[in-house]
Amino acid sequence: MIFKKNVSDDEWKIVKARVQRMPPHLKLHIGGLGSFSKEQLVDEINKKSDVGKLLVKINLNYLRSFKEESKLLKIY
Repeated sequence: MIFKKNVSDDEWKIVKARVQRMPPHLKLHIGGLGSFSKEQLVDEINKKSDVGKLLVKINLNYLRSFKEESKLLKIY
């Protein structure tokens, strides 16, 4: 899926909210970039860093895939 260059403020907020709901003990390892705690991930999103942008890309693609699947199943 192609990632659009301009991400709306609402999309950043959605991804931040999803990360904030992760279990507190969870760590995410991003190959070559290191391991991140929940708090570090929220920080990266707030800074709109490269890691934050990657998280937004992953989450939005994930959510869009559900939307596409629901269309195929005629649920949405």
